Amino acid sequence: MSSNNEIKAAEGVTIRIKDKDQVLELDYDGAVCQHPGSLWWGTAVGFRAMQVAAQALSKDGLWSRDNLYIVTGHPGPGVKDTIDYITGAPSRDRYKMIVADGCDMKCNSKMKYEWWVSDGEKTANINLRPDFVPREFYELSDRLETNETTKDDIKAFRIFKVNLSTRIWNAPLEENFRVEIIDKPLQPGEVPDAAKAQDYFDLPYAD
Repeated sequence: MSSNNEIKAAEGVTIRIKDKDQVLELDYDGAVCQHPGSLWWGTAVGFRAMQVAAQALSKDGLWSRDNLYIVTGHPGPGVKDTIDYITGAPSRDRYKMIVADGCDMKCNSKMKYEWWVSDGEKTANINLRPDFVPREFYELSDRLETNETTKDDIKAFRIFKVNLSTRIWNAPLEENFRVEIIDKPLQPGEVPDAAKAQDYFDLPYAD
């Protein structure tokens, strides 16, 4: 691998990214080690989404941390910390989470598995397949940490996360994610026009 064009940005359980003049090779185990508890699903989907971004933004050379700015409709801490592990964007205040009114920064039924990853020249808009996460998972997200939460809810939620984490790794990226390249960068702090729509947070799951 003598040039950036020859380096695969994503393969297997690995992502490669430039940090100034250094090429970092980051694997999924490293992301998981950030969260030895119960955030498996957020870690898995965040890592896979960044593999999509790595491929999309490395057509003319390996993508770089230097100018990355990321916007997402997913407020989960596992997703954020995994993206920080890979890109460093949240730690550099170049990461913006957008949430529906009243939902706070936690998993909820209106969250969106969508990311805009901008490298200063273009933007990769990445979406998880809308029917990948079942409606029941979103509904459970709303019930957790309320007076309506039961032990069965907590158990079911954990099982969902394990199953979703396994599924996201068992299929090729192109089967689970859609990516569109926009020939325009996002500036730090900017929100994409699509996310400003009044109905943006409506029905994140497929009927």
